[in-house]
Amino acid sequence: MPENIQAALLPKVLKFNSELSEKVKIKMLIVYDNNSLNTKDKFFKELKGVMEIKAIRSIELDETISGYDLVYFMPGLADLAIICKSQKILSVTGISQYVEEGKISLGFGIQNNKPKIFVNLTSLDEEGQSFSSDILRIAKIFN
Repeated sequence: MPENIQAALLPKVLKFNSELSEKVKIKMLIVYDNNSLNTKDKFFKELKGVMEIKAIRSIELDETISGYDLVYFMPGLADLAIICKSQKILSVTGISQYVEEGKISLGFGIQNNKPKIFVNLTSLDEEGQSFSSDILRIAKIFN
């Protein structure tokens, strides 16, 4: 899914997370590698000003994650989301397959040529996160 559509959807979806909806400024990490450098830049630019964002290389995640509210994983980096589970921080991606596999809790993709929200309830629970039923009703749910 194009970065601009994900960037438009993400802040709206986060309003349905009770912990994050009360925050004045949500702090997000974007984890990338050499393969996702350009995609990261586009996504970063779209969300700049909407939330506090820091883009980091995958090797920096362990030492940087503390104090952040969510982590967005670029393609190929879903295995690192295990850190989100131990730190109780929301994991997000633009690759719906990662959500289906239970590696990441919240994702965005295209279904029937329309943007779709994907949620993995098991992963969400492992991260100590929850979303209101209003958003879960319109999302594609995985367990």
